[in-house]
Amino acid sequence: MNLYIRVGSITNAQRGRRILKIEGYSAFIKKAENPSNSEGCGYALVVQADDERPLEILRRSRIKILGVERT
Repeated sequence: MNLYIRVGSITNAQRGRRILKIEGYSAFIKKAENPSNSEGCGYALVVQADDERPLEILRRSRIKILGVERT
């Protein structure tokens, strides 16, 4: 399962990717095509995971998560 984790800025996306890599997860950054005003610049982290642990890691690291989709 992939987690599509929306964050508001490229800075948060880069920090999140770095933190997840340290924890053993591979993540890549994707730019949203039509972000809403509440999503800021509209970036997301795409992470392959079978559980919610990446979300917990990001929250613990104070990365603001704007939304999550599971695919």
